[in-house]
Amino acid sequence: MERPTRKIKQNIKNDDSYSNDKTKPKVVQSNKYLLYSFLAIIFMVVYSYYTIYKSDFFTSDDKIQQVSEPAYAVIIDAGSTGSRVLALAFKKTPSGSLVLEDELFVQVKPGLSSFADEPKKGAESIDQLLAKAKNFVPEKFWKNTPLAMKATAGLRLLPTEKADGLLNEIRQLFKHNPFYTNTNSVSIMDGIDEGLFSWFTVNFLLDRLKGKLTNTVAALDLGGGSIQITFIPTSSKQKLPEFVSEYSIMNEKVNLYSHSYLGLGLMAARKSVLTVDGETFNVTSPCVHEAARGTPYKFGQNTYHVNGAVSKKGPAVDYQLCKSIIEAVVKTVYTDKPKDLRDQKIVAFSYFYDRAQDAGLVGEDGGDVTIKLFYEAAEKECAQTAYNELRPFKCLDLTYISVLLEQGFGLPIETPVSLLNTIDGHEISWALGAAYHILQNGL
Repeated sequence: MERPTRKIKQNIKNDDSYSNDKTKPKVVQSNKYLLYSFLAIIFMVVYSYYTIYKSDFFTSDDKIQQVSEPAYAVIIDAGSTGSRVLALAFKKTPSGSLVLEDELFVQVKPGLSSFADEPKKGAESIDQLLAKAKNFVPEKFWKNTPLAMKATAGLRLLPTEKADGLLNEIRQLFKHNPFYTNTNSVSIMDGIDEGLFSWFTVNFLLDRLKGKLTNTVAALDLGGGSIQITFIPTSSKQKLPEFVSEYSIMNEKVNLYSHSYLGLGLMAARKSVLTVDGETFNVTSPCVHEAARGTPYKFGQNTYHVNGAVSKKGPAVDYQLCKSIIEAVVKTVYTDKPKDLRDQKIVAFSYFYDRAQDAGLVGEDGGDVTIKLFYEAAEKECAQTAYNELRPFKCLDLTYISVLLEQGFGLPIETPVSLLNTIDGHEISWALGAAYHILQNGL
């Protein structure tokens, strides 16, 4: 398409030649100036229209990408039940913001904490993930791509000397990798940071971090060893609890509530329920089908052999008895019940999503589920007379999630919770938030 300015320039040139053509009649001088003025006005109107109102027409996505710089980051999530690598490809725009282009997500099991007595084997499991990351990041960008491994609840629960042994092996491994590292590359992440990065990831992927941060959602991340709750409080009148701090998000200062509960992750809570009568490796639990005989359950460095208790419900689990045990376990940990959470749109992920999908409450794309529906799914599963050998703890897990949301965090049972695993094809992981932070602020 020709720009209007070109046409105008051509017209002016014709006018000049016209005035010098002696075979043509003369043009009155005042009329000539009037014509020039008229053409100039048309030019300004057309130019303003296309530059102000049609600016997107001349700024295609291809043009933006040409002036944008690629940026990569590799984050290792050393969780309690598995280690995962999230390698991310961004485009850095001229304004300095990051646009997510692509990602690699790979997981290995068991978690790093399982190698507490064999730290070299733990490092080998991480090395597998680094090999995948090297295939994802173009070689010419390796030296400028930051690499970080952040361990979560699994290592927080280990004795200090064993956790340090694992971290030191990873540090040695990182010294021989091609990515950019420094002394901050290997660490045990604070639970509050884990919650903040998860919250950022969810809202970034939902495109809710532009402009005023008044349309964000609350993030609930149920891991194996801990759970994180993070959101922007809506009530300025309510006295802010000790878990609210001021943060700078996208150049805007906001108060964020973030609380991490170590020991209330699904796997840690399951262990607490199974060993409620005492720490022993051979346990009998009313929350497991009576057909279970020596079913192994590994948590941390220990393996428990679980038997189902005889129930007055026949072969089915006594749901009310199991629920009362779980309620007692939840009460052993102080849980803040922020009233503002009830006013939030809640997005829950990790084990929240996994167990809801197992129960048929949501499909692969996720969906909205009330706490009441969680309770109903738990009671239905516990009433099964056939033993679910592949999911022997399904009744326990669903009951725990229901009790945690209602009694632990004070949410009414009609509260809808959006359960998601991915957003627009991108994995919901705190690692994305950590990567964004590192690329903007350094390791």
